[in-house]
Amino acid sequence: MDEDFILHAKKNLKLKKIEVASSPWKLALGLMFRKRLPRGAGMLFDFHFSDRHGIWMLFMRFPISIYFLDSDGKTIDAVNKAMPLNIFNPATWKIYRPNKPCRYVVEVAA
Repeated sequence: MDEDFILHAKKNLKLKKIEVASSPWKLALGLMFRKRLPRGAGMLFDFHFSDRHGIWMLFMRFPISIYFLDSDGKTIDAVNKAMPLNIFNPATWKIYRPNKPCRYVVEVAA
C-alpha cells in the first residue's frame, strides 16, 4: 500500500496512528479480542479490490466507528458507534456494508 495513501487517510480522519491490515489473516482478525483502541488510533483495511465489503463485530469488546473509503481514499459511507456482537441481543447481529463499493475500511474507537 502506498505510504502517501496512509498519510492521506490519517489526515482526513484525524488519526495519529494507523495500523494496516492487508493480508487475509489480518483482514479476518481485524480488531477482534482487543480490549480497547487508543484515541487517535485506527486500523486501515486494504481489501485490494472494490466491493461492498462487510464488517461484523464478532469478538469485539468495544464500539467502533467504521469508515468505508473508495480507491481514492474518499469516504463514501460511515457507521457511527457499531456495537459489539452480543448473542443475547439480536439488534447487534449485523454485517455493516457500504451503500456502494469500497476498497478500504477504517475502524476507530467510537
